[in-house]
Amino acid sequence: MNIDKNNLFELEILKHVEGTSTLNNRIAAAKLGCSVKLAHTLLKKMVLKGLLNVQKLNSRRWEYFLTSKGITEKVKLTYEFLEFSMQFYHEARKKSSQVCKEIADQNIKNIGLIGTGDLAEIVYLGIKEWNLNLTEVFDNSHNNFLGHNVISFSELSRSSSDNLIVCMYDKSLPMTKNYLPEVVRKVIFKNNQFNKLIWIF
Repeated sequence: MNIDKNNLFELEILKHVEGTSTLNNRIAAAKLGCSVKLAHTLLKKMVLKGLLNVQKLNSRRWEYFLTSKGITEKVKLTYEFLEFSMQFYHEARKKSSQVCKEIADQNIKNIGLIGTGDLAEIVYLGIKEWNLNLTEVFDNSHNNFLGHNVISFSELSRSSSDNLIVCMYDKSLPMTKNYLPEVVRKVIFKNNQFNKLIWIF
């Protein structure tokens, strides 16, 4: 099972409109992390599909409301997303355990993590399972990860770990192979450290 990127965008919009009618192209773009043009196309499509009603208050302000069809679609998409999340967890748990076993079989012990989100927590279970040492954790959005101080991405070039497991994924396309955020890619590429990286997906 996979989740279509547009379905994820629609679900985010439906959840937003359920909480507040205040919405425009710029707000939608910021919420979805996409261009204003794409947000405009998405909102227009959702209105045409009958998921949203739109009311123009003046030239600068529009209000959006869920239709009965929009409420039904939100429930459907929420269920599909939860089902996918469970599949993602089980797949990530299996693959991270396999990766950690392969590292342990090479007598490598010192492992660093790139990322501090839910995937990092899953990988941490594999690290413990195979008696590896978590020596470093890199991220720009947290200060602490399960008792470990978090180091900025800019310090990746100074990593002393034998391998770095990438624990980040594209949330709009979670199963994308060898995903690496641009902020991390720049540091890794500049310092030619791709040989240290291991991906779960």
